[in-house]
Amino acid sequence: MVGVLFLSSFGFAGQFQEVKDSQVPVSSGTCDTCSSCQDFDVDKALSEVNARIENLTKVINQKEAELQKLYAELNGTKSIETLEKIIKLEDEARVLGSELEFYKRRKLGLELIKKYTRETPYGVEVLYYRLPREEMLVKQYIEKVHPVRKDVDLDWFIAYYTQAAGLTFDDYFEADIELKLRLKSGNITDKEAIQLLNKRKKLSKEIFEYLEERDKLQTIKNLHELGRKQLIMKTIGVEPLGIYGISQGYPCNTCPSKATLLPSTSNPEGTPGTSVYYYASPVAVWVGMYITETPQESGYIGQYCTYELPSSKTDVRKYWWWAESKFEEICKDCEFDLESIQVKVFYAGSAHNSNNGRDQSANLIWQFECNKNICYLTSYRPELRDNPDDPIIEEYFLLYVNPYCLACCNGGDVGSTCLWSNRHCSGCFAPDASASQYFPWVNHPYQMEIWPEYGRRLG
Repeated sequence: MVGVLFLSSFGFAGQFQEVKDSQVPVSSGTCDTCSSCQDFDVDKALSEVNARIENLTKVINQKEAELQKLYAELNGTKSIETLEKIIKLEDEARVLGSELEFYKRRKLGLELIKKYTRETPYGVEVLYYRLPREEMLVKQYIEKVHPVRKDVDLDWFIAYYTQAAGLTFDDYFEADIELKLRLKSGNITDKEAIQLLNKRKKLSKEIFEYLEERDKLQTIKNLHELGRKQLIMKTIGVEPLGIYGISQGYPCNTCPSKATLLPSTSNPEGTPGTSVYYYASPVAVWVGMYITETPQESGYIGQYCTYELPSSKTDVRKYWWWAESKFEEICKDCEFDLESIQVKVFYAGSAHNSNNGRDQSANLIWQFECNKNICYLTSYRPELRDNPDDPIIEEYFLLYVNPYCLACCNGGDVGSTCLWSNRHCSGCFAPDASASQYFPWVNHPYQMEIWPEYGRRLG
């Protein structure tokens, strides 16, 4: 999938000769078929691109330092030989600069892919709900470009910037030819040569700006198209259910420092703090199985994980049915029955830490429990969301904090970076910068009056 994005977003040979001349190598980490993209590592690709940018920048800076010396020499000597050296060195810097701009655009594309996708056991998934809406993008670019027509779309602007880069390159080519011909004939002053060199630089800058806008829009367009296809596939049930499995993770030796969003509390009658979640997306569901009437540590008998979220705030009985099936597998000869389960629906995203004024990764967990007859929410936790599979975008929550309980790990659904993450089912998901778990909190006394035994009933 990512390879498709690369090929369509960053391929522009023939549209700008400078890029073609630079003979930019293709990274070995870029996949070129959908089937080979499951293990694509965006962080690794970004690291490679950043290293290339750093190396090119150093070389270009060296060229620029040499040019400054030659320009100073030209001011004193007015020598045609020095002018020829300057033009030759400017051409070398130009080719390197074209390569540098290519990698900068590639970095931008990778950052967009990283921002709007996530890894799952089934491959890279587009976070369709987080993408900028196409109609809003078109509106922004209409205001920016002021086209005569108003019935334009994203393809129109991609074509516009492609054409603008091509037309500007024609002007660049004319300036370059004029410089070379007049230099060859000797019919040019150093002042005129420098004016033409500066004109080339100005036109190059414009071309790169057009190409950056085009590649950015093309990447977003490709993500939109792929995201729509994935939503359709998910809707018709093509994606595996994965009831018993979750992407594996691995222990880390060290992890970042811990910074809780709020002062921790273990008292359900206490007053929790409020925090805003800028965004959070659903990642997994954990189900613990117990042989006690209500979930208790002494009655724990096993667990399973799934990527199948509730389809509504009352769609929870399926976790009990699946637990019964799983229990029969792990406890065929047991003299006791499955009596209860505890279910945690995990979300992962970003929240604001008012203690230090910074944003940080933070999970959010809805918890409920089931027995043979009903499923219910505990007394201090709110109902599930109307559409639990939808993302959370800029919402405030009262939080109950389970502090410093996560493991340091990588792999699984959190990528290759060591993070404080949940390790249920040997997985590695729903990370949090403070190694804590956060539960939405609603502390209304009437809840216990309605369901004095269990809290609020789900079904």
